[in-house]
Amino acid sequence: MSSDEPLALYVDPDRDRTDALRATLRESHPNLRLRTVATVSAAETALSESSVDCVVARFELPTVESSGGPPPDDDAPPDTDGDASFAADGVGFLASVAARYPSVTTVLFDAAHSPELLGRVREAGVDEYVPDTGPDGAAVLGDYAVAARTAPSERTDGEARETLETLLGVSSDLILSIDEENVIRFVNPAVEDILGYPPEDLVGESLDVIVPEEMGARHRRGLARYLATGERRLDWGEVELPALHRDGHEVQLSLAFNEFRSANGRRFVGVARDVSERKRRERELERYEAMVQTVQDGVYVLDDRSRFVAVNRAYTELVGRSEEELLGEPATTVSDEETNEEVESLLAELLRNDENVVTYETTVPTPHGDVPTETRISPFPLGDGTYGRVGVVRDVTERQRREAQLASLNETAQALTTAETAEEVCELAARAAAETLEFPLSNIKLYDEAGELVVTARTEAAEAYVGDGSLFGPDSDIPWQVYASSTSAVFDDLAAEESSESPLRSAVVLPIGKYGVFVSGRTEPNAFSETDVILANILVANVRAALERTDREQTLREQKEELEARTASLERVNRINTVIRDLTRALTEATSREEIEQVVCTQLANADPYRFVWIGEQETVGGDLVSRTSAGVGRGYLDEITVTADDSPTGRGPAGRAVRTREPQVQNNLHTDPPFEPWRAKALQRGFRASISVPLVYKETMYGVLNLYAGEPGVFDELEVNVLAELGKTIGFAINALERRKALVSDRAVELEFRMDGVDIAPVTLASETGSTFELDALVERGDGEVRIFFAVAGIDPDQALSVASQSTTISDPSLISERDEGHLFEATLEEGNFFGSLLDYGAHPTGFTATPESATLTVELPRTGDIRAFLDMLLRTYEGVELVARRELERPIQTESEFRARYRKRLTDRQEEVLRTAYFAGFFDWPRKATGKQVAELLDVSQPTVNRHVRKGEYELFSLVFGEERPDDESV
Repeated sequence: MSSDEPLALYVDPDRDRTDALRATLRESHPNLRLRTVATVSAAETALSESSVDCVVARFELPTVESSGGPPPDDDAPPDTDGDASFAADGVGFLASVAARYPSVTTVLFDAAHSPELLGRVREAGVDEYVPDTGPDGAAVLGDYAVAARTAPSERTDGEARETLETLLGVSSDLILSIDEENVIRFVNPAVEDILGYPPEDLVGESLDVIVPEEMGARHRRGLARYLATGERRLDWGEVELPALHRDGHEVQLSLAFNEFRSANGRRFVGVARDVSERKRRERELERYEAMVQTVQDGVYVLDDRSRFVAVNRAYTELVGRSEEELLGEPATTVSDEETNEEVESLLAELLRNDENVVTYETTVPTPHGDVPTETRISPFPLGDGTYGRVGVVRDVTERQRREAQLASLNETAQALTTAETAEEVCELAARAAAETLEFPLSNIKLYDEAGELVVTARTEAAEAYVGDGSLFGPDSDIPWQVYASSTSAVFDDLAAEESSESPLRSAVVLPIGKYGVFVSGRTEPNAFSETDVILANILVANVRAALERTDREQTLREQKEELEARTASLERVNRINTVIRDLTRALTEATSREEIEQVVCTQLANADPYRFVWIGEQETVGGDLVSRTSAGVGRGYLDEITVTADDSPTGRGPAGRAVRTREPQVQNNLHTDPPFEPWRAKALQRGFRASISVPLVYKETMYGVLNLYAGEPGVFDELEVNVLAELGKTIGFAINALERRKALVSDRAVELEFRMDGVDIAPVTLASETGSTFELDALVERGDGEVRIFFAVAGIDPDQALSVASQSTTISDPSLISERDEGHLFEATLEEGNFFGSLLDYGAHPTGFTATPESATLTVELPRTGDIRAFLDMLLRTYEGVELVARRELERPIQTESEFRARYRKRLTDRQEEVLRTAYFAGFFDWPRKATGKQVAELLDVSQPTVNRHVRKGEYELFSLVFGEERPDDESV
């Protein structure tokens, strides 16, 4: 044992306690020599024989060694009896040692502890009192024993002090001492490098100068407690505390300190080292380790022999092995030899190319099966020319699954581009939801024309789960809210939704634009991840694009079909219009109804796509529709069928319906339309596929039904029906005009005379309200269809007559023309729906009408070929109080041209005939006029007024012959 090591003398009669202290000090202070004795007398002998640095004694000490005590120290001489003059306890013994051996440090070491004992220790001049608290107390005792040999004091000689000061001056560690008042008594020059203070600025200052404020108060309390009780609460061997730099920032120090006594009292010495950089590195390491441990990717470190030297928690969880099972083991513990060789080859390639990282994909075997991984591998130098490697391993199972899902979604998107209907799009989307997204409970609801969201497609699992119902309860408005707001909704737990009655716990509801919603759910909560929702949105976006495309294509198809149909229809209409123009010209030139009907049937039958045309009229007896004329390829058809206008099976076809409704009736597919059943077989045999029946009507009169048959179905669209309906009205107008013309010029007519009592018409009302007489003078039809009436009223003032006429709704613009011998002559315009106009519409020509306050009589003429029955039905049905009182057959002899001229010349004087003949041949009646009235007068050598008077007389006589009644003087001609 070296003599340079401190020697402590321990006085204790308890052998077990002595052995325990020796064992503790050998562990904590191996450089401390310990000599043990059991009695005071043995201690005195040891002090006289050896250079002892520290004497430690128990409080209770025997003066003489007792039997059974500890064996003497190896270096100690045999014990002798002690001096009885020594005090009977350890305090007195140590006080005597301190008085006789001033350089020796004295320490009382005992379990007993009290303020009174501490006071005795100080009064006796004992250097230190250390409580025996077990191993910790023994370690503190060792610190004092070592410090007794090394601490500077006034008892050291000058050479030792000089050597010590030199050592303290060159030390890079901060060394300082403080007294019991917390005042700095010594500090070495290293303080300036560490804390920024020159030593002279700190000596004499409180330690609080370099201690943070919150730490300073704790330090002062601890120092006071220690001085009072000797209790230590810190490890004096090493403690880390912050100190204040001169510029105000904190410096982390690692501090070891001890206590010694000097002539000036107790001192506390501390040796501190700046560990700020170390602490920073430790914090960085801690952060790095925390980061490595918290990242989801696995991290491992291998040495140059591919042995694990570090792994994080994620890696151990990935490979299914603990950290203890991996550290020190080769990489082949996790991967096979081939994989390890490939990675080492890649690592060598990195080093050759001076690169830092490479990515390697492989599978890692685990207790749960092979896991696909992606590893980023980087080399790092070990400092001796060798390299280890760091690997960051990521489980790419989920990524590969998502990549597969994205690939499948792309395939679905491609498939959606070929879907032709919304239903097909939705079926593809539902299949993708189940197979690609792994959303087994899914459906797609589209917005229908009724304003509801209707399930259009669903997965098989959804159908099995809710049948035809919805994944949400029938009263749930969540899908509707999502649709109306165009806002996605994701529910982690539908049970928390008060309004939800869905059997689901988790749900994703996504809007598909204006088309509807996508609904998917699970029966467990929190089932959909953020990635799931993203992929669902991708699918829904593709569905929306597909629906928009099918919508556009459907619109284009419809537009194309409509355009094609319109084009075909316009082509047909153009042909029809060409036919109609020809028909109109022919109708104006026709001289009989039969000619009109034959021209219509012939020209229409020659126009595509018509095959057969006939015009029918209802028989007076029986009511059957019989053909008046026909044309086309349907010969024999009319002989084999029966058509009626009643509601029987033979009257439910287009012709019968046209008679009853007076509107065009279409049968666009004779093969399938039920109402054509009685005639279907006969029609199909002749190639008829569609039919239309158009009533020939003029105002209230129907002259028959025009029936057309086409050789293809669907011919009669709205446009063609409208054109043919106008044609029917034109034919009706032409027949009506011909009938009325015949009524005027026919040599054979039927005269009907009626009595009218209380009839609600304007002339009768005028006569009854004013007590006057109304007489029809004439009706004049203008080319635009307007009818002017000339009538005479007698028995009332003309102004009163005009006032009453002005109030009528059936005439307008009444005016007084002239005064007659009996009454006054008036004219007015008849309005639509008036009494006399309805007579003309039925081909009846009023020849006389007189109304008195008591009654009225009406006489009309109709051609014998006219529809007298229809006229009578109209008149008797429309006007109550009308009674037919007479029917007469009229014969009008036909005059030759010479007879008409003779009658005219008979009405003229010779002078009148001379003037008219001269004016005619002079060009007075030409247009434009070749001679004026003045020029004619000069030719005749008369005045111009004379010429005008004779011309007017001649015109009157001519018009009287044409428009007026026969006079008695004409009968002989």
